[in-house]
Amino acid sequence: MFRFKISCLMALILISAAAAEPLTLSAAVARAAKNNPELAAARAQWEAAKAKVPQAISFADPKLGLEYDQIPSGSRKLEDGMKMYTAEQMIMFPGKIYAEWQMAGREADLFNARYKAKLLEIASQTRAAYYELYMVDRSIKVVAEVKDLLAGAKKTSETKYTTGMVAQTDLLQANIEYLMMNNELITLEQERKVKEAKLKSFIASPDSDAVTIETETELDLPGLPASPDELEKSALKNRPELLAMKAELDARDAGQLRSKLEFFPDLDLGVRKRVNDGWDAMISFSVPLYFWKQGFGLSAAGLEREAAEAAYRNMQNMTRWEVREAYVMAETGIRTLELYKKSILPQSRQAVKVGLTAYQAGKIDFQALLLAEKMYREAGLKYYETQAGYGKARAELERIIGGEIK
Repeated sequence: MFRFKISCLMALILISAAAAEPLTLSAAVARAAKNNPELAAARAQWEAAKAKVPQAISFADPKLGLEYDQIPSGSRKLEDGMKMYTAEQMIMFPGKIYAEWQMAGREADLFNARYKAKLLEIASQTRAAYYELYMVDRSIKVVAEVKDLLAGAKKTSETKYTTGMVAQTDLLQANIEYLMMNNELITLEQERKVKEAKLKSFIASPDSDAVTIETETELDLPGLPASPDELEKSALKNRPELLAMKAELDARDAGQLRSKLEFFPDLDLGVRKRVNDGWDAMISFSVPLYFWKQGFGLSAAGLEREAAEAAYRNMQNMTRWEVREAYVMAETGIRTLELYKKSILPQSRQAVKVGLTAYQAGKIDFQALLLAEKMYREAGLKYYETQAGYGKARAELERIIGGEIK
């Protein structure tokens, strides 16, 4: 019994340690790629399209039959006629088989590209959700720190008020500011639950509801290339949406070829075995007599191909614009991030510490201390907001170019 209690205690300790371990950004993306149901659906569609490719080069099912020929007039017995076994096989014109195989292959490529696009989309959305949760966590830290500073200022105001050094307004303002920070902290805690639920919806882990997700203490956010030109080239080459449209365009080319080959005949082969009396062979061709039907089909295939090509060119133009836009947003974010990290945040933190010391010494009034506190709080919140904004812009840029930024 004692050993059982020790084992249970150790298990609880291990579970608590595992729950307290922060979920890294890369781990969150990996879990989303493994567990996200929307991604699983896209993968299944791709697998289904691949399974259809071999079917395109298969012959049509043969026909087997039984015939009774030359039944005498007035007889109602099949056995009075000549009994024959028949077999027929329709053979499509070889070029049509090739065209259909090409169409099926390009359709599989299309669903493969859509799966890759969905994979990048889920990764980008998971990163964005993680950055939002990270921003709330760091905001809670900043507001909690400011709340502690206000608690110290509140005590100082109480001491000064009892000794008659300050008016009651200082004490009231300190109390009001403290209550406001406490309320903001509660609001952020509630907001955190929403952001955590959003992230859990992407990673879709079976135990995600029971475990609280803890984000990293500090994010490692790499920089950007000096110019967006290489990113644009990479996007035009590797973006899955473009690859999907190119596969659709190739499928339309194969469809157009298939429509042209409708003017060529298909072949039917057959044999008949007469019981105890030899066998017959037959061959026949389909005749595309109603040629206007094939002509309309060819015209429709050509127009569908033109529409696919226009959509592909439009996506290329949109990709160039989206790369530039996402790059500018990311570049602005990293520049602002460096400014806050190296200058604004350290100076505002020093200002509030100096202000608290000066207020305790009676060198400044409470309004000056509140101004320093607000500047520090806004700088801290803006810093983490900019971090999250840059991370999301970078994730969006990676989604557009079809892979990681190198």
